[in-house]
Amino acid sequence: MTNFTSRISIFLALFMLIASCSSYRMNNAGRDTDPNTNKVNASFEEPAGWKKSDKANGLIFEAEENDLSMTVAYISKASSDEEAAKKAWLDMDSSFNRAVRLNEPRDPSGGWDNKRRIEYVTSVGEKLTLVAYTHEINGQWYVVLLSGNSGTVDKRSGAIRSMLGSFEVEGYTPEDLSAKQVKQLTAKDIEEYLMFIERSAKLLNVPGVGIAISQNGKVLYQGGVGLADIEKQEKVSADTVFMIASNTKSMATLLIAKLVEMGKLDWQDKVIDHFPGFRLGDDETTKSVLIEHLVCACTGLPRRDLGWLFNNGINTPASSVFDELALNEPTSKFGEIFQYSNELAAAAGYVAAHVLYPDMEIGEAFDKAMKTYIFDPLEMNSTGFSMQFALSRSHAKPYADDLNGKATLIEQTETTGFNHTVYAYRPAGGAWSSPADMIKYVQNELNLGVDDKDRTLFAKEHLLARRKHYVVSGSKESYGMGLETIKIAGIKTVTHGGSLAGYKSNFFAFPDANVGLVILTNSDEGWALLSPSARKLVEMLYDGKALAEKKIAVNAESKGIYLQTLREEFVYPGDNSVIAKLAKSYNNDILGQIRIYEEKGVTYLDPDVWRTSIGTKKNSDGTTSIVATAPFMLGMELLMGESENGKTLTINYAQDSFTFVESGE
Repeated sequence: MTNFTSRISIFLALFMLIASCSSYRMNNAGRDTDPNTNKVNASFEEPAGWKKSDKANGLIFEAEENDLSMTVAYISKASSDEEAAKKAWLDMDSSFNRAVRLNEPRDPSGGWDNKRRIEYVTSVGEKLTLVAYTHEINGQWYVVLLSGNSGTVDKRSGAIRSMLGSFEVEGYTPEDLSAKQVKQLTAKDIEEYLMFIERSAKLLNVPGVGIAISQNGKVLYQGGVGLADIEKQEKVSADTVFMIASNTKSMATLLIAKLVEMGKLDWQDKVIDHFPGFRLGDDETTKSVLIEHLVCACTGLPRRDLGWLFNNGINTPASSVFDELALNEPTSKFGEIFQYSNELAAAAGYVAAHVLYPDMEIGEAFDKAMKTYIFDPLEMNSTGFSMQFALSRSHAKPYADDLNGKATLIEQTETTGFNHTVYAYRPAGGAWSSPADMIKYVQNELNLGVDDKDRTLFAKEHLLARRKHYVVSGSKESYGMGLETIKIAGIKTVTHGGSLAGYKSNFFAFPDANVGLVILTNSDEGWALLSPSARKLVEMLYDGKALAEKKIAVNAESKGIYLQTLREEFVYPGDNSVIAKLAKSYNNDILGQIRIYEEKGVTYLDPDVWRTSIGTKKNSDGTTSIVATAPFMLGMELLMGESENGKTLTINYAQDSFTFVESGE
């Protein structure tokens, strides 16, 4: 997660990945079979549907697009992880001579002594990913080489994550706490947990964390640690509101579940039967899309977030969601692989709202529907959607580390700021909420729709339908409808996360323990706290191995390495001779207009609503890029070029590439 995708907020998908896999054991047969060696074997889940072939010292898996491969190599001797990786590359391609860009730690799970992720230098124009994942034990190495088109890497990222997540020492037994008795948390336990969060937040440079914990229907703690506002030294409280971003998705699917309960629609209804204006790709695809497909991340529509991140502002209508969808087509078959789409999730909420209030504008209808059917019944009085709503009450200000690792305030007013871009797409990620409100929501999941007065607010059958396994989202993990089901040391966990500029969050429901956890942060660095925070609570509940602190340390080290790399590979302030070559204005038919201008000696790229200062970078292939330096966009590159129509700037993201052309305005 230490790249531009992890920095730019809504590109969350920190955790949602897919593959349907079978198990593979890599043994000695035909591979380094010296009987005098004590070779350690490895096992992993191989990606289904990928072409498999043997190589002299391992295996090669090729994706069906024929522009992406994963090679598994055994290296018997190496003096370091980089040497092991280099040997693996040369074994595959004798001419390989790429320099190392990043060498960062990975959590040493799976029985390994040490694991690293080594990324190699490429130019943004190559659209190429070259990464080695090393696994070392007793001086022996297994290396997984990832090589191919960056767009295909995004498309097949679930298969990649599943394979890497399952890569274990043969015979290793993962920790499984599911047979242990759940501990009743005490006041001392809560104090210990808060101290862990406080230490971790300080190490990761996260200003404030909102926290809530419940067990057996009782809220044990709601509040937080650190600061909601650094300048004013305001502390986080139970009622401090944070933008919860994609956590909103499960709330929108709870609304749909309520409509199913009311008999107003069904999960298997065709979308066009309730919203005739819906269109996705061609007519056949449009007619095939069911309500459940909008929220299962299984429809095959890839992430296309740049369209709204560059275009949307405070006045963008909710109907723009459907305009965007009409221009797009799935890149994989229904149910084939996980592809996370904010556009489809936003459409789901709006379709449900339209069913309830067909005569209202769909944005207003959604706001009313959520308040009437979700927030009011759950008494979530500090939860809403507009920036005005949030800024009018105690709220956490958003921060992100700048290039030097300093927590920097992200601009956010009622009219300006990056997070306004999500408002038109708010069913997918636009809600604001507090620790006190979010724990009510998590308890509703644990209590299966029954409140503390024994009233049924939501029918159990339809609430649980949202947890149905639609696609695999990683090794032993699956995505349902706005909810993900994972296992932490064998403990079933229902969860979702959220990411926008300066806000990273997660909620976790542990059904078998009847425990809920909410973690809300006001920093882009908060991503590094979320998973370890759940791990820490599981450790305390089941007397598990003390691994959470180690996970925090790995994430902190990785974050520091990434920032150091950025400082070394581009110039800020930008090279004046390069900046002088930029046009004043560029346009793209899909992403709209961006302006380049200087203000008080700083050069900015500005698509309106948000802006970023820029640096310059000389790429390995001789090309030149401008690089975003605003903390929430840190590392985003736009490749400079020329066309018959004038100067150009090209940005690549996920499976798409967009070129802005000099507009002359």
